[in-house]
Amino acid sequence: MAETVRRHRRATAFPLFTRQSMTESFLQSILPSIEHFHSLAYWLAFLAAFAETALIVGLLVPGSTLLLLLGALAGMGTIEFAGVYWFAVAGAILGDNLNYALGRRYGQAWLQRGVWFLKPEHFAQAHDFFARHGSRSVFLGRFVPSIKEIVPFVAGSAGMPKGQFLFWNLLGSLGWGLEWVGAGYLFGQSLAVAQAWISRIGLFFLALLLLWLLFLYIKHLLLKQGPQIWQLLQSLFLSLQQALARNPYVEQFVSRHPRGIEWLRKRLDRRAFTGLPLTLLALSLLYVAFLFGGIVEDFLTSDPIVAVDQAVAQLMARYRPAEIIPAFLWITALGVGKVAGGVILLALASAWLYRGRWAMLSLAVSTGGTILFTFLGKLAFHRPRPAEAVLLENSYSFPSGHASIAVGFYGFLGYLWIRSATGIRPGINRSLVTLIVILAIGLSRIVLGVHYLSDVWAGYLVGAGWLVIGITISEWATSRGWIDWHEKLPARNRYLLTGIGALALAWYGYQTLHWHPQINPPSPDIEVSLRGSVAERLQDEGATHTETLLGAPSQPVSLAFLARNFDELEQQLMQAGWKPSDPPGLASLMRLVRSGMDYETAPLAPVFWKERIEDRSYEHVVPKEGGKRVVDALRLWKTPWRIGERRVFVGVARMHVGMKWYLLHRIDPDTDAAAEFVVNSLKSTPADTSVCQTQLVPAEIGEYLLGMQYFSSGKLWILDLQGQMPPAACQNEPKGKP
Repeated sequence: MAETVRRHRRATAFPLFTRQSMTESFLQSILPSIEHFHSLAYWLAFLAAFAETALIVGLLVPGSTLLLLLGALAGMGTIEFAGVYWFAVAGAILGDNLNYALGRRYGQAWLQRGVWFLKPEHFAQAHDFFARHGSRSVFLGRFVPSIKEIVPFVAGSAGMPKGQFLFWNLLGSLGWGLEWVGAGYLFGQSLAVAQAWISRIGLFFLALLLLWLLFLYIKHLLLKQGPQIWQLLQSLFLSLQQALARNPYVEQFVSRHPRGIEWLRKRLDRRAFTGLPLTLLALSLLYVAFLFGGIVEDFLTSDPIVAVDQAVAQLMARYRPAEIIPAFLWITALGVGKVAGGVILLALASAWLYRGRWAMLSLAVSTGGTILFTFLGKLAFHRPRPAEAVLLENSYSFPSGHASIAVGFYGFLGYLWIRSATGIRPGINRSLVTLIVILAIGLSRIVLGVHYLSDVWAGYLVGAGWLVIGITISEWATSRGWIDWHEKLPARNRYLLTGIGALALAWYGYQTLHWHPQINPPSPDIEVSLRGSVAERLQDEGATHTETLLGAPSQPVSLAFLARNFDELEQQLMQAGWKPSDPPGLASLMRLVRSGMDYETAPLAPVFWKERIEDRSYEHVVPKEGGKRVVDALRLWKTPWRIGERRVFVGVARMHVGMKWYLLHRIDPDTDAAAEFVVNSLKSTPADTSVCQTQLVPAEIGEYLLGMQYFSSGKLWILDLQGQMPPAACQNEPKGKP
């Protein structure tokens, strides 16, 4: 109560502290407009972040409150989270860069006498914060009220290098935007978001976190042990060189071929561009060409990479969280024609201002060659898009244009940025940022299902080849003295580059917000009347076996069901004691690690049949003497075949008898016993189920993907859930219930 009174008195004495209520009244008046004009919400987020960051007015503007409420609207589905978030980040970055520029220009004067209501002690507080945390203060200060508005100014006045400031400022703005917009979004989605986090999206973000930790570890390794590793490699090379030089056979060879040795010596000369630099670039280009030729050969000859493509596409379609699709649409927009076209033109102008016409020419060659070869590759191979694609694309799939642009264009921009770095740490930071952008664009194509894994890899190789060519031109110009990477840019060029960067960001945001991709319609449910028996059809189509992730044949199909639909089949399975398996998620996997075989409906590892993951899976505890825990697992696929009014479903059964590596089930090799348990469980229900058995394949012994063995008699059980087994369905006479 006393604290409430003190706050009331302070608000009365200082009208500045009443800004919260004024903001709420303002928001109440504009919320209807925001709901009807979504673009207004995004620009409000931009202006709120920019104004709160601005040095003079930042302490007076409650931008964080507005971002919190806009994030809540995004959580309720009124506006898009990605739009609010990226506009807020853009506003924060531009506001901080304005403060940085003011610090570079007016820093010393304002630090001594202050400006407006900002006193020297305010700057002193921020300066102490900057001194304690160093360059990281730009990142950390973003999360400290009354500090975030001044630290960029202090960084500018202290002469922090612009590249170093931009790196920490970018990280801080991304985190600050997620802090406020994300908090509002979570509040808006409430329980729905909490449920999503413990399901598939939790696994996805856990994978991203692990990837980020891997990048941090690589950076730490390069910074701490990179110089020692480089010295070791140099020492080994010199030792090898001296050993070869002293070898009598080598000496004899050198004396007989002086011209060849002289040519080789020139190719390894580090002082001339036509020496070691050109040799390494040529070898890199040759290596990329061999890799591209290998992936083309694998594609044309349907090597295991094609089976992996189908498996990854199926896995992504099945387990892709719907909540992540909007974020990946924003990432994939970086390669969309309208967006990338404008960004490329602006980047060419920036390259001219940044390092001259030769840098612009190198960028043009790398980008133009990438686009041309990608277009020719699509025409040459005519590979259709995956059927599981989220978006409807009109072009061919191989190679991926987005992946090639990610390397050929964005990768070359990263090269220009890295090449100007002064020191190991900035160079490593810029390299990792460039690599993350490239990987994110390629990953977006796989997550959205519009490209196969080999498409993205081939696109990376096409872009890498032209990136090497662009770098070769740039380095040749550098050797001639036409590009000076460490020359300080004129102030006019720096301002123009900042303006072009802001324009490119605005172009990206505007075009992405107005980009309405076509959604791929679901595949039609095809039905075909079955002629002959089920076993004959499986044999004719080469569909007698399931497949591993690499496309190798695995356990043969052992069960076939005749039912009107999946619901009828599931109802009878549940009457027989079968329970649907839980979907994979962070919570279910943690429970599997904790409970092991006691988890009766644990998520099952996917199994493929005809390049498709099972449509549904079920589990049943198997009674055993001695208290041993055994669970039978049944996986089912819907086929297009129909016999009269009944659909044909095929499946395989596996008996789980223990755990392996805490996350995987150990499988009993006797697949016949697992299938027979399924049959007996259905025959024990009141439903009239007729059963027959026929030979599908010869008896065999094989292995699953991880080396666990199985053996099978090769027989196929066929079950009619209505008790009216059609004579054509089975080669043997049907056997009714005993």
